[in-house]
Amino acid sequence: MIKELKAGDETISYFVLRKKEIKVKRKNNEFYLALELGDASGRISGTHWENVQKKYENIEQGDVLKIKAKVIDYKKKLHLNIEQFRKAEKRDEFDVKELVPKVEEDIDTLTAKLDEMIKSVKNPHLNKLLKNIFQDKRIKEKFFKAPGGKLWHHNYIGGLLEHTLSVTQIAARSAKMYPDDIDLDLLLTAGLLHDIGKIDAYKFETWIDFTDEGRLLGHIVIGSHIVRDFIRTIKDFPPEMEKCLQHLILSHQGKLEQASPVVPMTLEGLLLYYADEMDSKANAFLRIKKKEGAKDWSTYVQLMNQYFYFGGTKKE
Repeated sequence: MIKELKAGDETISYFVLRKKEIKVKRKNNEFYLALELGDASGRISGTHWENVQKKYENIEQGDVLKIKAKVIDYKKKLHLNIEQFRKAEKRDEFDVKELVPKVEEDIDTLTAKLDEMIKSVKNPHLNKLLKNIFQDKRIKEKFFKAPGGKLWHHNYIGGLLEHTLSVTQIAARSAKMYPDDIDLDLLLTAGLLHDIGKIDAYKFETWIDFTDEGRLLGHIVIGSHIVRDFIRTIKDFPPEMEKCLQHLILSHQGKLEQASPVVPMTLEGLLLYYADEMDSKANAFLRIKKKEGAKDWSTYVQLMNQYFYFGGTKKE
């Protein structure tokens, strides 16, 4: 596993190819193959110098590669000098579960929490909608495996389920501050469905990437369509309720520049947006902290345009 490697190791291991690029060494204009590799424990870069063009053409992102390499310390990061590699074959013995990051909490435990949240929604139309969606065979199969994101937050198998539960819990707790002004059933339903479109926006086998639909439409629009289609199967679903629920799904990323078709215009919409922001950013912070180890400051985080501080009283 990548997390177990150290400088000086020689390894023969299986990794998932995340990125590939042909580069040129400045000193002598020699071409080399630059790879980014991953497994369930992390990512690592590597270089290979032989038959560069041919080998570049024979591998694709998401391929499982069998690699023989030496681990070196390059610019204060571990790096693989790759001696040999090839695509993994059927006869090879490797476990795909070791190559793809997954949620740490037990899926059955998370599933039980989801069932309890659905039961807590008392409105018969919303309760029926949730049951119909989460009991659908296609959705059920994909939802419990889907990631919550590609790179930024919950970017692992089961991440969508974990993120969905956390967002809904945060929103529900926030709603207790405004008991007379919140439609709690509507907010809970929106929390459970806000990212449902990610089941079709991402492909997730040996690695996580966007589907064509995910790039062309985005998970918000896909999710809105899924909910609309299920609502059409429920007799006498209240039009005003559908309108408000769709608004929460379409506005949950809060800003037009963050890909929300509309901004939140209801109290439920505001609480859902900030619950989503809180959970996604907290998860990203914890992922970066875990990756960077025991130090006080993170490296510069491009997506946030800032550093993170890991010191403080928790270290005492």
